[in-house]
Amino acid sequence: MRDASQFATAMLALVFTGALLVTGQLFIEQRAQRDVTFAVSHLLRPL
Repeated sequence: MRDASQFATAMLALVFTGALLVTGQLFIEQRAQRDVTFAVSHLLRPL
C-alpha cells in the first residue's frame, strides 16, 4: 500500500511539473509575440 501511495505521489508531481512547463512555454511564446507586435507597431510607424 505504501509503494502505491509513493508511486501515485510521484506521478502527480510529474504531471504537475509537465503542466507547468507547457503552460510556461505557451506564456513565453505569447508574450514574445505580443512584444514583437508592440515594437513593430510603435517603432516602425510611417513618418
